[in-house]
Amino acid sequence: MYLREAGEPTLVVSHYDADGLSSASIFAWVLLQLDVPFQLVFVEQTYPETLEQLPFKDYPSIIFLDLGSGYKGLLRELAPNKRIMIVDHHVPSTPDRWRQLVEVNPYLVGVEASTQTSSSTLSYVIASRTLNADERLIPVAIAGALGDRLDVGEKSSLTGLNREVLEEGKRKGVIGETVSLRLFGSKRRILVDALASTLDPYIPGLSGNPTACIKFLESIGINPRDGDTARQVGSLSHSEIKHLASELVKYMISQGVNVKEAEKIFGYNYYLLREADSSPLKDLREYAYVLNALGRLDQYGTALSLNFGHRGIFIVRAEESIKEYRRILARQLSKILEQKDSPFSSGQNSVVYLIDEDLPKITGPVSSIIASEFANTLRAAGKKIVGVASLLKSGKVKISFRRLDESIDLGSLLQKLAKEMNFTGGGHPAAGGALVDEKLFGELIKRL
Repeated sequence: MYLREAGEPTLVVSHYDADGLSSASIFAWVLLQLDVPFQLVFVEQTYPETLEQLPFKDYPSIIFLDLGSGYKGLLRELAPNKRIMIVDHHVPSTPDRWRQLVEVNPYLVGVEASTQTSSSTLSYVIASRTLNADERLIPVAIAGALGDRLDVGEKSSLTGLNREVLEEGKRKGVIGETVSLRLFGSKRRILVDALASTLDPYIPGLSGNPTACIKFLESIGINPRDGDTARQVGSLSHSEIKHLASELVKYMISQGVNVKEAEKIFGYNYYLLREADSSPLKDLREYAYVLNALGRLDQYGTALSLNFGHRGIFIVRAEESIKEYRRILARQLSKILEQKDSPFSSGQNSVVYLIDEDLPKITGPVSSIIASEFANTLRAAGKKIVGVASLLKSGKVKISFRRLDESIDLGSLLQKLAKEMNFTGGGHPAAGGALVDEKLFGELIKRL
């Protein structure tokens, strides 16, 4: 096994989102068990400018997590004579293999890795095959998968390898599963806050608006208070849950949300059984949200500490970071709403909105929200791809794209255009990103 054979100082390079942070935590656990000295580095992507700044010369072994498969040629060029391991679930570049490369990517054996696996569940399986992996790593792996929105099965369930790891967690008593309303953080939030905090699916007029949520609940005959006390989600009766789910679906459809998206409000929920109900890590989707927030605010140490089971001050730091993250998202969403009818750039099939300068880590989550918020309007205008861009001081543009048409393989399309136009880009079929020179930006949008 690669890790046992190496046993030498190792550089671990990982993406900073929930999947990357979870993968890095699992590999850190493995390397600690094997007594392998290592350095962890979190990056935006394997961009040439990023790779050139990494200390490759100081390490004979390098592990890439949740990135790297699309840039093997570049890695070979910049890190010659290094032992390289890639654990990834993004669309890989054309075959480029050499003796010192170990690539773990289900795409290489015909598996739709972008929906069936995450880098975190792949990392957990590697940990299990290498060592008797700690069962407490299972929720970490599942949080990574949920952070990548891989709950693409029936009623927002996990599938493929992600499901297999989930089932192991259920058997070992560390993960619970229910089918009910999918309200954000429902184990610990009051009903109004849980409804207002729900972004997946996005509920037009209610997401982010507690006052509107109160009025909506009262209009459908559900009292959000019990005397002087705000009701918890857990206080709802079975009939109230069914009624609320039905009314939310009808409301969302009336607001232009398609039926398939609206029905996501009811489905599978996953919980960390050994966590207190008051914890932001109890609901594994909220756990994923916490990791994404910490990664985008450069709070990597806090994220890893939580994944290693530490609580106390780290929970406090996480709560503070969530508040800051929400403020940033709200500010950027307001900026985009002002541009709704006059986007930054528009092509025949695509449209791109602009957020503040030098916020590359925020383009992804904002693009996911915008893809839900504007979906029907954009489809009616003939758009198949929506993007959110941030202008960087380096003269480049970072764009996160989301598809609006399921016939498009966005990751492969961006990878193809990147080769033709000489920029960095790729991703999953439903979501992708690009880092492009400002002078090429207009041409890219035109060709999309």
